[in-house]
Amino acid sequence: MSGRRVQLPHVNCPACGGRAFAQTVGKKSLLFRELYYACRNPDACGHVFVVEMTATRTTKASRFPTPLHKLPMTTWRDAANDRAANDDGPPDEPASSVAAT
Repeated sequence: MSGRRVQLPHVNCPACGGRAFAQTVGKKSLLFRELYYACRNPDACGHVFVVEMTATRTTKASRFPTPLHKLPMTTWRDAANDRAANDDGPPDEPASSVAAT
């Protein structure tokens, strides 16, 4: 491995909508991480906030036979379909109307 620092993606500042970049990493575990982001809006917003990253599901099984944590398995979808909706299963049945008594 090289000594190169990993560059995390920017996110939009929830206060002003400007670009915010990761400054430091807070709590860490195998499946969870806190990232401290700071807004770099040229108008001096100065907002600092925490973004949480969590591993939630598996789309391709690991080649290692003994995972440290078991994540639910989901089917892989094309990237375009993945952005279309945030659902993993078929649509819910419409609610049936309750008959008046």
